[in-house]
Amino acid sequence: MNKKQLLKPFQDLKHEIEKLRKKHLVQGLVDKFHSEKKSLEKRIEKTVSDEMKKAKKFMSVQKKELNKIQKKVEIVLKQNKKATKKKIAKKVAPKATKKVAAKTTKKKASSK
Repeated sequence: MNKKQLLKPFQDLKHEIEKLRKKHLVQGLVDKFHSEKKSLEKRIEKTVSDEMKKAKKFMSVQKKELNKIQKKVEIVLKQNKKATKKKIAKKVAPKATKKVAAKTTKKKASSK
């Protein structure tokens, strides 16, 4: 047996070992990528949920503020309506009495 024939099985084994080593490295990289992907997904999910909570809280605060403002506006509108009704009533009442008084005086004057 010559040297090449003796080394051939060793070289084949060496090639097989290199193939397995490369596969293991690739599989190790794939595993690392998957674990990194999972951790990133968890971080993103957590960040999104935190932002959603902040947004909901902000919206509830704004809604409360709007409700307060709406109540104040409604109170002011009711007061303005009452005030305008009183002004209208005051203006209408004196005119009505004057007309009645004027009519009665004319009737009395014509009957004499």
